[in-house]
Amino acid sequence: MSAKKLIDFTGQAKGFQKHDRFDDNVVNELRKDGAGGEVVVIDYAIGLSEPAIVSDHLNLTGSSPLCGPNDPIGERFPVVNDIYVCDNAKLPKGLQSLKKIVVAGLKDGVKTGEKELELIKSMGAEAFCKNVVHTMIVAAHAKKKVLAIVVPEGKTLSPDILAAIAELN
Repeated sequence: MSAKKLIDFTGQAKGFQKHDRFDDNVVNELRKDGAGGEVVVIDYAIGLSEPAIVSDHLNLTGSSPLCGPNDPIGERFPVVNDIYVCDNAKLPKGLQSLKKIVVAGLKDGVKTGEKELELIKSMGAEAFCKNVVHTMIVAAHAKKKVLAIVVPEGKTLSPDILAAIAELN
């Protein structure tokens, strides 16, 4: 995998554009080079003890970043099956040992606790995140593949993982 877009919501990876949250700047960054390619997204997640790679998601945000007039970069309703890059053969060696998980996307401001975590686990997700799902939807609209790495909230990525991510830049 050779990423052209590197979007970091954590501020931990050198060479990545730091974003505080999903917004129009992220949308513009994903679309500016046209359709196709790959994007790496790093975000915090609640409910994890170790960094992980996203293999799928549940969109529990109640919204879509594709509302409004359709951008000509892609189809109105993009296919998101197999959007995530999580096959070890396509990952740098330093990322291959990370667990592959399903995340639940929530919008900003939603409080999460043990009961909410128990609920999403009953639906098949292992953690909550705020930015990955909407970023992925826009990337899918632009026909891009996504390598999403989630980091336990309040934790930092190890030097080995950061080095593997740097290989993608």
